[in-house]
Amino acid sequence: MGVAQLVEGGGFARAAMRRVAVAVFAIAVAGALTACETQSTYYSQNNTGTPAEVGKRPLELSSSEFAADLVTATGIRVKTNGQYKTEATRKLAGDAIDRYWGEVRACAVGVEHPGDTDIDDLIEEFPRHLAVEISDNWKVVEGPRTHRRMQAFPSIAHPGTWSTARREEDTLYIIVVPELNGLGPQMVSELNLWLMKNANVPPTVDLASACASVPCLRFKYDNAPSQMWSECKE
Repeated sequence: MGVAQLVEGGGFARAAMRRVAVAVFAIAVAGALTACETQSTYYSQNNTGTPAEVGKRPLELSSSEFAADLVTATGIRVKTNGQYKTEATRKLAGDAIDRYWGEVRACAVGVEHPGDTDIDDLIEEFPRHLAVEISDNWKVVEGPRTHRRMQAFPSIAHPGTWSTARREEDTLYIIVVPELNGLGPQMVSELNLWLMKNANVPPTVDLASACASVPCLRFKYDNAPSQMWSECKE
């Protein structure tokens, strides 16, 4: 994950997962671009949360909580906030989200889990429970040292700083900038939460290591104004 793939989130149920799965990169932009803190109701910021705290509410957001206006081919619900102006670009955005899931899935199915736990069916089911919102309060920011321009939105965890993606730790919900930069690592985190809740499979260092470097994926069109498009994987 390059510098421009900054994400806010990636808090896992266990501190070991945090250390392996999350890389923190910062760029000073009116303070900094920041990453790697999750909004959480049930986990404290000093890593004292325990797996037993997960599950105090359903992981999946209901239709009344999350008003999706796009469903991808794999079943991921998306709230676009009207930012893809044509049906063609909406389809391309949905395809890009599914491509991110394809990268995460390819990692996840190859990771062995403790004992004889069979999680293949749960992995295949996961996209139908995930909610992704496209942030509408982003702007293009530039790092004074790197001079890279990227879409980012104000950080909640660190007021005055900026992020490209954030996830909720107690629900299967991700918010991300329109170009989707940083979406892949957040999907890894939410997949771990899903498996832990439904198969009693703890988030493992193996899964984190295998899937932490999901690349930035390029849309099938130049989604300016962000300059990161040219650096993403075809």
